[in-house]
Amino acid sequence: MATVSSTATISDASGRHPTARHKFVARAGIVVGASAAAAVFLPASLATWTDVDHQQIATHIAPWNAPLAADAAAAIGGDPRLPEVRRLVSRALDRDTTQVQAIELRALDLALSGDTERARALFRLSDRLSRRSLPTRLWLIQDQVDRGNVAGALRNFDLALRTTTDAQPILFPVLAKASADQTLTRPLAQVLDRPSDWRLMFIDWVIANTADLAPVARVVAEMRDERFVLGSDLDQKLIERLVTKGEFAQARALNWRFGHAASGVADPNFADSLARYPFGWGLVSNGSIGAERTLSGSSTVLSYRAAAANSGQVAAQLLSLKPGRYVLSTTTAAAAVGGRPYWSVACADAGGAQLARVDQPMAAHERTASEFTIPPGCSAQWLTLRLRPAADSSEQSGAITSVSVSGA
Repeated sequence: MATVSSTATISDASGRHPTARHKFVARAGIVVGASAAAAVFLPASLATWTDVDHQQIATHIAPWNAPLAADAAAAIGGDPRLPEVRRLVSRALDRDTTQVQAIELRALDLALSGDTERARALFRLSDRLSRRSLPTRLWLIQDQVDRGNVAGALRNFDLALRTTTDAQPILFPVLAKASADQTLTRPLAQVLDRPSDWRLMFIDWVIANTADLAPVARVVAEMRDERFVLGSDLDQKLIERLVTKGEFAQARALNWRFGHAASGVADPNFADSLARYPFGWGLVSNGSIGAERTLSGSSTVLSYRAAAANSGQVAAQLLSLKPGRYVLSTTTAAAAVGGRPYWSVACADAGGAQLARVDQPMAAHERTASEFTIPPGCSAQWLTLRLRPAADSSEQSGAITSVSVSGA
């Protein structure tokens, strides 16, 4: 399979100084190379026969057939410097100098034998003959990296991923590792800004398979195609995963880039459904308990309900308060029935210490407030609304006009 490394030094093979465009690019995060191209190509013959013996027979039956000779050489597998592979490659190229498989095998032979210049010439010929050959594309990617041409390497990444789905399991992990190098953040964002079938699949793959999401979050934040990011919910997917992993600062930065910044509670009057969870309201709604935005006259309120003997959390959002003194305030819209709900503020960091707790008033238009302190080390906070079970196990309901947090 492809050789993958977290770092690969980029150098100019000619010995010249790097161009100004790439002078600060010290690492590209990718290593593919000729051996990787061989590993991909040799087991994946395009031959019409299903095993090596049949292809060898076919070359004897039709020795003039260049494609069969190339297919047979590829199907042998192993080292392209093997005498039988070289013999079949020579036979194919003697009859047809445009056989891409044979050209690639000869190029791999030269590359593995240390003749990089002649190998490069043949891979470039293969590139001109066919844009769909993955071994050629892999070798050209690494060649561009070795020569200090990041833009050229990324262009070949893009071509490979556009022309064959076989490239995804090889190149997605390489791109994900490359994103950790912050000198590549903007170049990767520029590649992802160009419409393609693979860019959404790549980011979804990273979200599902990568432990450290901060690098790809930085790349997405640099993208200019906001219509694509927002339309595909990529910002939300990344934000929710980052919050789940406790990467609150990175989640907040991405939310500010594509969403709404709030110094306290986002959507304190429950009128903005575009303020999305976790930095907007996440509301529970099922048959036994729930909360939802409703109209009360000309105003929007948060209505809550619970069937008999039911209780639990019905609303939550993540706050980004700095250490200091604050006031948590809430106002009731209409007289409530059943148990008394309560708001709480708790640290989102490990431990989740509760910092504030305020009972929601039961009388119409009644307001209450309570002071609390955000301590150092509490980088984000959960604000939640919970329903208590009614004392007589009856149903409960009510409506809230607003909830806010302000500096004390």
